[in-house]
This record gives sequence, structure tokens and C-alpha cells, in this order.
Amino acid sequence: MSKLKIGVVGASWFADLWYLPVLQMHPDVTLSAICSRTGESAKRLAEKYNIENVYIDYKEMFEKENLDGVCIVTPNDSHKDITLAAIEKGLHVICEKPMALNAVEAEEMEKAARASSVVHAINFTYREHPGIQKLLELIKDGLIGNIHEAFFEYTGDYGLNGPPGWRGTISTGGIGGVLQDLGSHLIDVAQYILQDEIINVHGSLSFMEDDRLVNVSKKQSKDQAADSVSFTAHFSNLVRASFYTSWVAPQGNKHQTIDIKLYGSKGSIHLLTCELGTSLRYAMKGEEWREISLEGATPLQWDEKPSEEKFRPWRITNRNEVWKWVDHILGRKDRELATFTSGLSVQRVIDEVIVSAEKKINE
Repeated sequence: MSKLKIGVVGASWFADLWYLPVLQMHPDVTLSAICSRTGESAKRLAEKYNIENVYIDYKEMFEKENLDGVCIVTPNDSHKDITLAAIEKGLHVICEKPMALNAVEAEEMEKAARASSVVHAINFTYREHPGIQKLLELIKDGLIGNIHEAFFEYTGDYGLNGPPGWRGTISTGGIGGVLQDLGSHLIDVAQYILQDEIINVHGSLSFMEDDRLVNVSKKQSKDQAADSVSFTAHFSNLVRASFYTSWVAPQGNKHQTIDIKLYGSKGSIHLLTCELGTSLRYAMKGEEWREISLEGATPLQWDEKPSEEKFRPWRITNRNEVWKWVDHILGRKDRELATFTSGLSVQRVIDEVIVSAEKKINE
């Protein structure tokens, strides 16, 4: 069987971290081409990963290369156009999160993907976290009974020195800012764990200016996206949840934190994961908390050095969403893939949070 020819649009640090190492390692993939706006970053990564062809125009890459699939690792405002161009060429697509700038764009992408025969995916990386997988298993087994309430947090502090590049701009990243960045993962994880969709939200957007968080009506910078977002949500099965995401929350040496608490009719479960490791605990009503051992995860230790491997230990494995996408193209579908349908669902929630926050200010 000949190898799949894969191209990559975008040559950022994240393409280097998450996409290229796994594609290079996959036995059924040939990294054929890479594209970036000026070509400089693409040349550097082409040399590192022995990629033969470099482009500055993705349309030219699609025309000249006989690709089977493409990875889209670009700013949010370009996802729709690149995706539609790829689907028109019959290319399988995996796109970075969030799916698009808004649900209208995401719907167009999802409709085009469904009308074609391409394998489509969104890189919602945290589904394969050992703690998330175990949470899913425990909920299905009914360990703590029916889930009544939940708390979901994903925070970092890389926005404390100002908006983090294009992600912090409305024009390129979207007004939700951190909601599009970290929050998209959080929404997907919540819907994935609970196997249900969010049906309504009430949200608040905050923007860091002069060392204070202000709301939409008070912010001075026209293009600055949200730095901190919180919202409450209801799922169709009546679970009520609180969400909090921020890139201006000091982390010490944890760097990033995912914190999930689930409260059920019989007990509670608490997952905490960061660059110091992972802790998963549960307690039944009136009983002591018990630690759950997680295969493939480093136990949380506060006095150890932080590392990427402790936070995302499945990154260079066959559980990486990029690897799974390739396997689905080849007909190997033993692990569930986060498709454009999931991406659209998350984008709709993001839009509703933003509308809710802006409506609250205008009332």
C-alpha cells in the first residue's frame, strides 16, 4: 500500500509541536509539502522534517501536489477558506480549533464536508488525556450516579504581558479570545464527557486593560479580544455547569491548568491536570477521597519540575488526533474522531456565550 501524501498549511511552533512529529512518525504517511505566508518558517520546518516542497500559497500547493490530505494549522480567520478549497480538491482535512470565526462559517465548512467523501476532523486534543478517558468510563459505569452539576476550568497566564499575538485580536482570532483558544477545548471536553450538548448559556467577557479586567462596554482597544471568560450552561439532560477560561490567571509553575469537578447523586469526581502531572480523585457521600491510578499519566507532584510531557503525555503517540485522522482515512476507525460536527457544536456554544455577554451589557 502506498503512503498517504500529506501537506501542512501553517508552519508555527504548534505545527512543530503537535502535527509534524506525529506525521513523520506515522508509518503510512509521507510529508509532501508545507506552506506558510512568507515561506521562511515553512523552510525551517521543511529542513527539520525533510519535507521536499515549500509553498507560500496554499492554493498553489493544492494544485501542484498530488496530496491525499491536509492539516490546517493557521489563524482562525483563515480556517474556512482553506478548508473549503481543500474539500473542493477532494482532500481529507484536519483543522485546528476553533473551527472558524463563527458558527456561520463553521456551518458552511461542515455542510461542504458532509457533502463530500473526505475524512474531516478538528484537533480537540484533550479527548485522549488519560484522565478524560477515565472520567468518561467512570460516568458510563455510574460511579457517582446521575450527574447534577459540574465545573470546568482551563486557564493559563500567557496573556498577562498583553494579548498573545493574533489570538488576542478580534480581527484574526475572534472577539472571544481565550474562549476560542482554551475555551473551545473546554466546551468540547464537557460535551464529550457528559455525552450531551449544551442548550443554553449565560456568559461574561472580560478584557485586561491597565491591570484591571473590564467588560465589553469599558474596553478601549477596538481589536482586543477577551482575556477571561466565564459562563453558566445547561445541558439537554438538565446538568448545570459553570465554565471558566482565562489566559491572565497566574499559574505559578503549572503553566496551564485543566480543572474538572463533577457532582452526582452518589458522590463527586475531581480531575486536576497541569505540567506538574495529573490527579484524579473521587469520594462517595460521607466517605474519604480516593486517588485513582491513571495509566499513561504522571501523578501530580507539586515539588517536581513542570513539563509538556506531564500535561499532554499522549502527544507523540497513536492517540494524537492527527494520527487518528490518518487512521480514519485508511479505514482504521477503532478510536472516535472529533469531526466537523463536533467543531460546529462547540462553535455554536462560543457564539451564544458572546451574544449573551454583549446582550447583558446592552440591557
